[in-house]
Amino acid sequence: MRKLINNPLLWGSSISALAFKRTYSTTARQSEEFNPELLALEHINSGNPTTASVINNILLNQDFTVTDSKLKDLLKVEGVEFNLYTSSSPVAKEDSKLFSELTGTSNYKGHAGVYMFIHKTTGQKYVGSSNLLRRRMDYYFKGDFTPLMGKFLPLLTQEGLGAFKLIIFKLDNNKFKVKDALILEQYHLLSKEFDLNTLRVVNAGSSKGESVYVYDLTCSTLYYHASSRIELKRTLKVHPETCKKFLDSNLPYLNRFLLLSGLIPTAVKSNMSVLELLEIMQKERQTTYTLGTRRNISVILEIKDGNKFVNT
Repeated sequence: MRKLINNPLLWGSSISALAFKRTYSTTARQSEEFNPELLALEHINSGNPTTASVINNILLNQDFTVTDSKLKDLLKVEGVEFNLYTSSSPVAKEDSKLFSELTGTSNYKGHAGVYMFIHKTTGQKYVGSSNLLRRRMDYYFKGDFTPLMGKFLPLLTQEGLGAFKLIIFKLDNNKFKVKDALILEQYHLLSKEFDLNTLRVVNAGSSKGESVYVYDLTCSTLYYHASSRIELKRTLKVHPETCKKFLDSNLPYLNRFLLLSGLIPTAVKSNMSVLELLEIMQKERQTTYTLGTRRNISVILEIKDGNKFVNT
């Protein structure tokens, strides 16, 4: 069973967002701290409407913006709602053709857009975006989440697809660009209704800041803060090129850590010494080399996600 959704911001809930600290440099504001997650939280709690100007301010350290007219066009995109069932048959047979039309028929060629999962019992919601909706949907339908992160994935794992409804917003590629999906996602992230999202800012690329924060996979523990990639190499033996690969990438480093460019104020600083942390990393490096398992499984950060710090 499905139906069209014009604007799904119809629900109410509380919000608890995490704040990331990033630095950036412009002509007018040299050396100031820029905290997009905190800006997003302040805007959500203000109750003010989300405009193109608000979005552009929050995405100031990323390489794209939106105009009022483009945002207006994005908000006109109609969503199609599907009831979900099991991983073997997530969409009803009579809806499978429409589902393929909206998401694509292949993981390698498809459509960009925004998706929302709505918990049928509690009304809790999660929003994300993707440039290949079919690939993203297959990720959720297969249920192989390694590691489990954020709020949404554990709930999906525990209760299964049948506990959710899904809304798909397909973007017409003749009218919109791939990054416009991130803009639409960002608009919805600035509403308190999406309480299964814990990050409130999309990420289309690495921050311009130099700091690197080393967290556990839940981002509840901060192990180390390096002021630069060179410092990280000197203290924890993480090569700058390796740091570049993992920073804000949604990839778990050594299967145990996340490298982010932002500070999460709610994370508790670990009492572990740098030498103890280095010893753990060195043992993990030796293990992965010995077992030949130095491979990375991309995850959706929901402390994106997305999409991706993300979102995803």
